[in-house]
Amino acid sequence: MPPPPFVSMIDYTVPSPERQAEIAGAFQRIQEDWVAPYAGFRSARFLASTDGRLVRVIVEWESEAAMREFEQVSDTAGRLAALDAAFRLHDTQGSRQTFRELSTVWPRETSA
Repeated sequence: MPPPPFVSMIDYTVPSPERQAEIAGAFQRIQEDWVAPYAGFRSARFLASTDGRLVRVIVEWESEAAMREFEQVSDTAGRLAALDAAFRLHDTQGSRQTFRELSTVWPRETSA
């Protein structure tokens, strides 16, 4: 059985609700250019908070080992420089947390 997916969540502050799409787009390009090409990367989903203050990115990896491998072999200096430039240009900050899956609840079939 394969290991459960490993998830990284990144929250970006947003100065105004009107800028959520702009900020999501900037960091989407960084994910596409610097993260998506690596083995073990599954997806990055960008979510806009309903209160307009946050963009959350949910990055899914095949495993924790895949994410750690990415951190070891990728161009960390280049990626961090791209992130820093985006932070400055878009007047935002980001914070990341990582998570291991404990369990999942799936929809149940109901009888008609």
